[in-house]
Amino acid sequence: MTRLSIPLSALEIFAEAGQTCSFRVAAENLALSTSAVSQAIRKLEECLACQLFLRVGNRLQLTLEGKNLLKHVVKGFDEIRLGLQTLTDARDMPISISSPPGLASQLLPVVVQSLLASKIRDIRIVADEGPDFKRYRDFDVAIVYGEPAAKIDDLEPLGPDVFTPVCAPSLKPRLENVSDLADCALIVNETNAVTWRDWLQLNGIKTANVNWLRFNRASQIIPAVLSGFGVALESLRVLAPQLESGELVRCNLPGTTAISRQLTFLHVTSRADRIDQVKKVADLIRSECMTITDGSRQACSG
Repeated sequence: MTRLSIPLSALEIFAEAGQTCSFRVAAENLALSTSAVSQAIRKLEECLACQLFLRVGNRLQLTLEGKNLLKHVVKGFDEIRLGLQTLTDARDMPISISSPPGLASQLLPVVVQSLLASKIRDIRIVADEGPDFKRYRDFDVAIVYGEPAAKIDDLEPLGPDVFTPVCAPSLKPRLENVSDLADCALIVNETNAVTWRDWLQLNGIKTANVNWLRFNRASQIIPAVLSGFGVALESLRVLAPQLESGELVRCNLPGTTAISRQLTFLHVTSRADRIDQVKKVADLIRSECMTITDGSRQACSG
């Protein structure tokens, strides 16, 4: 067998950078420094005698050569991963599910109860705050969150994520106009793809007198809002159980517009030896998470 002229590690870095179109994100996903990723790409380009990336403003973009190489490299790593997985008897592997923490807490009771009822006794659930736009394929079922996910062909959209101010019912009477936000704390999820500043800018609201209450995990947002500490800007998908029960309400500030983006996607393994076991899990996630145009859950609409 002819040896590769390029180290696999360099191709792995290229695949990560190519799929995320970000040296910084690729570095975070691979536990490397941004400079190490940049240097590896530069050396790869020198070895191949062609440019793989272009910088367009502040954005990174693949060249035509980069797109063609990425297609084959990703396919190759998928085959390697599949080959390694087949070394383990699939029947002895747990049903593996990956989800952002905000949705994991919502899905956990329904999915686990269903799996246990089906006599499945080995379940693995991973809830990482930071999105991973590559290793989701290592799971039987994965909810993938973030703007880069929209560019991945093998993911199924779960409907729009709609972001609009939400608060406890006790706080809503104090919020008749956008100017009333200055009297409340704006609860921030620092890991979110959509920020308060995005919403405030969209609606032409100045931030000079705003009070901030910041958290680094989505799971911390819900108890803070329920306690009446302030107003949150979070995907209505994540807050669906509390909105449907009346524990939380939309603020519905006059003259404001919500932000709607496609951020949440579903991966279901295509492995023939796993698909029968995970189909029920995937259907449950669709039922619990799919949203309609206004951001509410499809199963509970109407």
